[in-house]
Amino acid sequence: MLAATVGPSPLWYLTRATGAVTLLLLTVTVVLGVSNVTRIKAPGWPRFVVEGVHRNVSLLAIVTLAVHIATSVLDPFGSISLLNAVVPFTGTYRPLWLGLGAFASDLLLAIAITSVVRRRLGHAVWRATHWLAYLCWPLAVVHGVGTGSDVRQLWLLALTAICVTAVVVAVWVRIGNGWPAHRRNRVGAAALSLALPAALVMWLQSGPLAPGWAARAGTPVALLAHGTKVGTKHSGGSRSDSGRTALPTSPFTASLGGTFTEGQAPNGLATVHIAATAANPALSTLDVRIYGTALRGGGLSMTSSAVSFGSSADPTLLQGTITGLDGNEIRAQVSASNGTTLELDIALELNAANGSVSGTVDVTPT
Repeated sequence: MLAATVGPSPLWYLTRATGAVTLLLLTVTVVLGVSNVTRIKAPGWPRFVVEGVHRNVSLLAIVTLAVHIATSVLDPFGSISLLNAVVPFTGTYRPLWLGLGAFASDLLLAIAITSVVRRRLGHAVWRATHWLAYLCWPLAVVHGVGTGSDVRQLWLLALTAICVTAVVVAVWVRIGNGWPAHRRNRVGAAALSLALPAALVMWLQSGPLAPGWAARAGTPVALLAHGTKVGTKHSGGSRSDSGRTALPTSPFTASLGGTFTEGQAPNGLATVHIAATAANPALSTLDVRIYGTALRGGGLSMTSSAVSFGSSADPTLLQGTITGLDGNEIRAQVSASNGTTLELDIALELNAANGSVSGTVDVTPT
């Protein structure tokens, strides 16, 4: 995969995996917490069993969170320091969304510490602190979709949907237990449990799932593509693009398949070359070249790029550069000699074992 680097280190994959697992475990903790409060349990299960499972899942969530933080700090991609990981909103990599994750981590750590010294603090103080777990969970959800590079992947969207649904169902069960006492508060909680997921869906559509999120989220410019254009120019004077290929006037999406290779340019820069075929009769040839310096732990930091998109008869019909690089997603702008400009949103999956690449390209005329 691409993560402003190509061929990222194993730490990058481990950070993503532990982040997803931590969200799942934190969701289980919240659901079990609500169930324990309402004395809801499986038939034949004493309450101490539910409490034991709740406690052990919480401890496991803290362990995976610690690994998630450690790999984020050790991975050179985002240049995240230990201070950034524990003090909210101090980093330069997507500071708001990373800061929310740091805030959630601090709250979870406070819950763990107060649980250890629960007898010294007293039940009232411990219980008040323990309620912070219900704040950790939404912060973790927003952190995951705001910071994560897999937000457009079906598996992460499905995982997030499952976690949100599980917590909403648990809240409804809590609301229904003892109905109709405190009816006004219960109705308000039910309405809120529907309004917040709806707000999350709307925000996803206009935020993390929309093109250009990497830049808007606060990804440092050094990790985004620079505007330097590298590539060949059209030769032989002007030409009529419309006479060769009918350029699109409306958006379309096409699947991709091809190969990628890594090497070194004559100027000493590391290179990645992606040659793909799009399932579109008019524009079927996509060529992406990324130039940069090699990073410790694998991959490269991009300094320039070249993108061409065209037909099999004229593969360089449209040319341009990468304008954004985030995870396995590339955003590029290409233009024809007649002034037609297309925005390309490319989502890729790279198989390092055989050098193959697959994915999709979303084409939007501008």
